[in-house]
Amino acid sequence: MNVQISVAHLSRKQCERFFRRQGLPLLVDSHTVRRDVFGRSASFLVAVVLMETVTLVDSQWDWWQNLLAVVGGLVAVLGLYALLNVGRRRHPLTAPQSIGWPELAFFVLAPPVVALMLAAGWRVALTLAVTNVALLLAVRVLVGLGLLSTLGWGLSRLADELGSSLRRLVRLLPLVLIFSIVLFYNTEVWQVFDRVSGQADIALALLFLALIVVLTAFGARREADAVIADAAPLASPAATAFSAPQRRNIVAMVAASQLLQVLVVSLATGVFFVLIGVLTITPEVREAWSITNGWEFRDIPFFGTSLMIDQTLVRVAVALATFNGLYYAINVQVDAVYRTELIEDVTAQLHDVVRVREHYLTLLRA
Repeated sequence: MNVQISVAHLSRKQCERFFRRQGLPLLVDSHTVRRDVFGRSASFLVAVVLMETVTLVDSQWDWWQNLLAVVGGLVAVLGLYALLNVGRRRHPLTAPQSIGWPELAFFVLAPPVVALMLAAGWRVALTLAVTNVALLLAVRVLVGLGLLSTLGWGLSRLADELGSSLRRLVRLLPLVLIFSIVLFYNTEVWQVFDRVSGQADIALALLFLALIVVLTAFGARREADAVIADAAPLASPAATAFSAPQRRNIVAMVAASQLLQVLVVSLATGVFFVLIGVLTITPEVREAWSITNGWEFRDIPFFGTSLMIDQTLVRVAVALATFNGLYYAINVQVDAVYRTELIEDVTAQLHDVVRVREHYLTLLRA
């Protein structure tokens, strides 16, 4: 879409659709959490409630007992929903366009109530309630800040992101690869990841992920301010006078774009280490290093020898990939050259957004 040419011909709804596709739903006039966040997610929330109800079965019951339990659970959910609609003075089976606290409470509590009615136990009911609260928080963040739209925008440019990320990674290769390869061929590293528990692996990955997200979030606020200042001369002051929630939306868009770059770098380095591990860490090397605990994925015949992909290789590759992703995220934040290159595309995107917003504000005043 050539925004510079066609802005004058956009209608109000087309402008709003453009904002949402760019991952900036808060730029839409009269944006509300009830309608534009949870209302747009109503189909997903209904699907979750139905799925949780259908899965309330017991392996010790006969098939017909489980069938009755599923049917009874669905009837109970529909009955509770009809009562909610009647209390809200709507038709019993009307799908709400605006979701408030009563509908959110129904989403959180209806499956646990059905679980208790079917004697599934209070632990199951509590797990369902906690899961539903977590899902609502995820919807509030992902949809409310337009992160899903930003992710879609980034995935549509995945080839460009891959080229840009790898080009920047090549500049870091002399330090990153030397350090990582030394670690990769370190016996102790393989022995650690051969014997460490799966829970420790997950905890380490989550720690690295949290550090990457925190670093990116702090840097994204600074980059967003710079991008907004750069776009200010292109339009009237009103078009760049963003409210606090709108600025947070822009920060989230910038952070999501940077996280996509980090993800591309991590995936590329992870695949690289898996490939060189398959070619060089043969079963004989594993035996010499006493690597015996990782269960085997695949044994590949190769010119009279065997190449192996096993659990330990994947663990080591993932650990080094997340470490390289963290290093890349840190380097982008502290190196002005990388920062400038990283936000070029975001700057061009926000320039288009500002032009559309100026036209959109003109339509609202008219």
